[in-house]
Amino acid sequence: MATPNTPRDPDPLVTRLAAAALVVGLAGALILPPIGQRTIMEGREARFPLLARDMLARHVWFGARISDSVYRNKPPLYPWSIAVLSRPSGHVTEATAQLPVALAAVATVLGTFLLGHQLFGLRAGVWAALILPTTLEFFVRSQTMLPDMLVVAFATLAAAAFWRAVSPAAPRGALAVFYAALALGVFAKGPAGLLPLLVAAAWLWSEDGPRGLGRLWDPAGLACFAALTLVWLAPYVALGSRSFMREVLWRDWLGYFLGLSSATTLMHLAAEWVLGLMPWTLLLPLALVHAARAWRVPSARFVLLWLLIPPVVIALSHHPRHRYLLPIYPAAALLIARWADARSGPPSAAERGLGWLALAGALAAACWPLWLKPAPDRFLPGDLPTAVALTVGPVAIGTLLFWGLRRGRRALVGHGTAAIMAAVLAFGVWPYIDWANHTYQWRHLGEVVAQDVEARDMAAFFGTRRRLVDFYAGIQLPRILTVQELNRYLAQPDHPLALVDARRWSRVRAEGSPSLRVKERVRAGADDILIVEDAGVAPPAVARDPGQR
Repeated sequence: MATPNTPRDPDPLVTRLAAAALVVGLAGALILPPIGQRTIMEGREARFPLLARDMLARHVWFGARISDSVYRNKPPLYPWSIAVLSRPSGHVTEATAQLPVALAAVATVLGTFLLGHQLFGLRAGVWAALILPTTLEFFVRSQTMLPDMLVVAFATLAAAAFWRAVSPAAPRGALAVFYAALALGVFAKGPAGLLPLLVAAAWLWSEDGPRGLGRLWDPAGLACFAALTLVWLAPYVALGSRSFMREVLWRDWLGYFLGLSSATTLMHLAAEWVLGLMPWTLLLPLALVHAARAWRVPSARFVLLWLLIPPVVIALSHHPRHRYLLPIYPAAALLIARWADARSGPPSAAERGLGWLALAGALAAACWPLWLKPAPDRFLPGDLPTAVALTVGPVAIGTLLFWGLRRGRRALVGHGTAAIMAAVLAFGVWPYIDWANHTYQWRHLGEVVAQDVEARDMAAFFGTRRRLVDFYAGIQLPRILTVQELNRYLAQPDHPLALVDARRWSRVRAEGSPSLRVKERVRAGADDILIVEDAGVAPPAVARDPGQR
């Protein structure tokens, strides 16, 4: 039976603890300050705070509702965590909704450091923990109110526990921790949490063939997995076994993913991942080649499989999303750290060539204000100092990569790129938040709705974004499905109002009552929200042109 060749650990405990504290402190300083400052921008983000609010209001842990329907499409760990953090104040806020995600991101950085330390040594672990939070997509997702980051945190913990379990002198219970982490990943988002099991099985097969899979057998671990899963699965099924099997298990979990994606979709997904890995994208090919040459080294093969298997699984799904690739970002950081730590000697031809490509990227970054066109839902710096600051950073990174790769200064490339990117993210997140709050004025719309509904009824004629109104207004608006229903609703004698998505306004004008008019228009990204009334029955009001801001 093969065992992984884990580097001996000559570093004293104090050094390891200091390194862990360093990476956690740096990650926390980068990720935590913006918590609660950005408005919730999308309906899918509002879903989980609304579930937590319903849990608090009705004092329930299961059977939480959205739009009067019990929500079981995702396991409840994320809304539970929001509810727990919101309980002291009694109110769900953007901060209590975002904090679990941000803490999971910091935990992922710590887990990446610990795993890198086990696999490749202390220095590589520190480098990986510096690379990961300064990766563009990872940082963006650390600020997003979705459960994907929780899945990544538990996947990283599962990988670290599995490696401990198969290492020489493995501590007792390590495999049980692996299964517990798998269960928590499923607890966060469903079957996506099982991806580390596929990676572990593939690595064991590569080590010992089919008989290697027997090393996954652990009664205590399987019992732990079953117990943690039944905590939420049994109540979900008890709320309706047939509906759970039909609407959740088949339609949302299996039916949504089973099937093949088009080549165009996969190309877009690959392009998004290449952009999401910035500024480390150019270093990954070097790291991949370096690791592939060490395929017989168990630790290198393990991280390679971790990087390659999830994209294959996602490519075979019917609805791939970029955020589904988030679990492979720690693997990419580990491979790049291994390359930077292990490489020595003069630069290779590939490094020199990629250095020139980095210089071209620096020139493109310097010219981006000339070719990136403004759009209502696209963030662009609104003032010259911010634009200059956000341009200098990428140019400096490209220049550093050019000089460092051509000179073989890999340590400088790693540390310098991480430092510059951290500064860009730490500075750039604040103008982005200001832009988001100005462009997506859901807070303001919620205040307007909360005031208007005190005197007049109101309903919503648009899709999932109505959840944002529900969250910020603190009430649940009835939903209108057709223009005819909208006409009947607004024609009632009690002078009701309706929220209409601006994308539907032309249809409403064509099919609706000619006396409908816009009372107020609120910015909501590329498509605004209109507060509409029927002037034929409503009290006199000053009409606004739909195009007026």
